Amino acid sequence: MNEEGFVGVLKRLHPATIHFPIALFLMAALAELFVGKRREAGLEPAVRVLIYGGAGGAVIAAIFGWIHTGLWFGGDTAMQLHRWNGMLIAVLGVVLAALAHRRPESRTMLRIALASMAVLILAQGFLGGELAHGQNHLGISWL
Repeated sequence: MNEEGFVGVLKRLHPATIHFPIALFLMAALAELFVGKRREAGLEPAVRVLIYGGAGGAVIAAIFGWIHTGLWFGGDTAMQLHRWNGMLIAVLGVVLAALAHRRPESRTMLRIALASMAVLILAQGFLGGELAHGQNHLGISWL
């Protein structure tokens, strides 16, 4: 495979790498809701593993996002918001992993960070849709 072909494959991997961190972080948030309701259920280790996987996947997705666009800082507002929100998701993922690793007695910060991550992921998905499918890709007139 020539360099252009290999680089072309790397550029196309960004959309393929985003789905696992999305699923893992959202499942971690959902599982944490169950921890809040029934702490004796023993779900804390599952939440921790989901966060670790999401954090690793988010870092990989961010790297492939930069490969996808290159070290180019241009683009419209949606592109800039998508790029930097993706970086924020990767950084917050690492922070979440550190919070989960230290296993605090109070899970308040972890829960705030997970809720923030869920909101950031929803915004990121919307922005990615704007980039891939055009403005107002959802067809909702009030947006």
